[in-house]
Amino acid sequence: MIGKLSKFIFVLISLLLSLSIFGNESLQPKKEYSSVISEIVKILDKNHFIKNIEITKKKVIDNFLLSLDKEKITFTSDEYNFYSSNVKSIYDLEEIFKIYDDYSKRSLELISYQLEMVNRLENLDELNTTEFVEKDREDAKRFDSLKEIKNYHHLLIKNEFINIFLSDDNFESSKSKLIKRLKNRSKTLKRIKSDDIFSLFANAITSLYDPHTNYLSPKSQEDFEINMSLSLEGIGAILSVEDGITKIIRLVPGGPADKSGLLKVNDKIVGVASSPEKELEDVRDWRIDEVVRLIRGPKNTKVKLEIIPNSASDDVLGRVIEITRGLVKLEDQAAKKKNVEIYSLNKSYNIGIIDLPAFYMDFDAFSRNQFNYKSSSKDVRNILRELKEEQVDGVILDLRGNSGGSLYEAYSLAKLFIGKGSVVQVMESNGSIQPLGHTRGNQNYDGPVMILVDKLSASASEILAGAFQDYKRGLIVGSNTFGKGTVQRLETLAYGQLKFTEQKFYRVSGKSTQNLGVAPDIFLPYVFDNEEVGEMSLENSLPYDDISSVDFKPFDSTSNIEMIQNFSKKRVSDSNLNEYIKDQKDQSFVELNKKLIPVNYLVRKSEKKAQEEKRLFIENRFRVSQGLKPFLNFQDFLDSDPEEFNELSEKIVLEEAARILIDQINLNKPNRLSSSDFR
Repeated sequence: MIGKLSKFIFVLISLLLSLSIFGNESLQPKKEYSSVISEIVKILDKNHFIKNIEITKKKVIDNFLLSLDKEKITFTSDEYNFYSSNVKSIYDLEEIFKIYDDYSKRSLELISYQLEMVNRLENLDELNTTEFVEKDREDAKRFDSLKEIKNYHHLLIKNEFINIFLSDDNFESSKSKLIKRLKNRSKTLKRIKSDDIFSLFANAITSLYDPHTNYLSPKSQEDFEINMSLSLEGIGAILSVEDGITKIIRLVPGGPADKSGLLKVNDKIVGVASSPEKELEDVRDWRIDEVVRLIRGPKNTKVKLEIIPNSASDDVLGRVIEITRGLVKLEDQAAKKKNVEIYSLNKSYNIGIIDLPAFYMDFDAFSRNQFNYKSSSKDVRNILRELKEEQVDGVILDLRGNSGGSLYEAYSLAKLFIGKGSVVQVMESNGSIQPLGHTRGNQNYDGPVMILVDKLSASASEILAGAFQDYKRGLIVGSNTFGKGTVQRLETLAYGQLKFTEQKFYRVSGKSTQNLGVAPDIFLPYVFDNEEVGEMSLENSLPYDDISSVDFKPFDSTSNIEMIQNFSKKRVSDSNLNEYIKDQKDQSFVELNKKLIPVNYLVRKSEKKAQEEKRLFIENRFRVSQGLKPFLNFQDFLDSDPEEFNELSEKIVLEEAARILIDQINLNKPNRLSSSDFR
């Protein structure tokens, strides 16, 4: 086998050297790389939260190969087995770089092969086959020969052409777009540097510990900082690249993208125009820093994005949006209040809502002992004072989309509602446990309260929600939270940085928020709840566990949960929004769970038409139920302003949350009414 493989590699290299597409110079490991690997292993063995993780050579190499060829469409089974066994140790970086070199050359050869196929395409008849491509090949068997791989790539490129043509409807234009896309892929491969390869390999080690433990090369660190700066100046989105596609991994609260309502977590960005008058650039297979630089720009200018919603099965249901760039100011992330008036049981109720997008603190002012430093707990305390003066009947603390922030602010904010006592337990990597909270002080607000959460409520949000639930201080309403119950720290290496997990959060009851998150007392189907989002969906996430509880005294504010739940279920089942969301989820489920995609233009055209008709029916049925004019066609829907629906759905969510709180208020009265009195 080794002799055959050596001969194959020699022939492949000779072939690629003769191709104009091939222009990558040989990449070599730098001398500092081996010592950095030693540093990483030493630090993680000593300081990572989980001890005695078995990191074998085979696990690391297999993980590295998986990061290169997750879909199993580049290397044959024999090649994979050879690479997996040929590396002597994790410090054998010469061999690691040879593997990547072979991967790069093979990928370029396959791109060249696909370009040849595209150039040969003459008409649509060639796109009507009886074959299929697999939607996900991660669990599939590897191909036995290069011929099988090429045959599959032939189907892949036909499928890609069909996707483009279904949106473009022009044969030659679609052909040009696909050729440009393939050339972009080859350019991206040729721009790979030694640091990129080393980062890929180093993270093949770190990711075995947990998904939040990562190596950052100097360039990766720079890209990370660019990404973070985008969160403050640009559209306010944190991006990542997965399989060559740029994805939204977080929207910055108060940022332009968040305010627009046009983007959601896990949406894919496949096209960018730095201004509306420019043509969209296809950014598939671009480096993340290149995509970011195209999206960034001066405030008050517009950027045009082509997005594919996270619920879409392929490119054909994508849409083009425009977002005005801007600065994310501290006041945009600050706590805000509003009121909801609800008429129930022959009485009008005034419910105060506190929207808290993040747990923030002016650390610089705090460290200088300035009295009037800006913080989330101070702002919420002031809002509570205003709400008490308004004599509200109850308060909803809205933590939807709040991905965390300052831990100190989380337990300081809890004090406003709970008073003194422990709020969270923090376990160090050495096993020591420290309860955190306040040892003195009284509640600032002792009235009825609820916390509203969704799948994007994470970290500090989960600490606060978990404390409320354990203390029985108020109902948790919405969906299951994210499930991030760990803390990371950065450590500078001889070359680059290492981010690793060193602590874990536990609730006062001893439960962990890790992986499972905080389960709501009352589930609201309206609230964002994507199964693909959350700690549990990440590879090698740390498991849930529990420890002993600390002494704490629960309140008696969350009784009659089952009855309140039944009231809400009845209202939700009668809601047109609930029917709308269920229909959308049902349609997405069917599309996303397809195993095979037909490589047939006529079949795909028919499927697209059926999808559009179904989507239009769902949209119009809901619009009519809300007294709105139906869309005349699917294009009208694509051209519509999503803000209209966002405002409507937000109103319905907050009103239902308020009704749940009102039910709680009335059922907890000393002379409470019977269930028949509620509606």
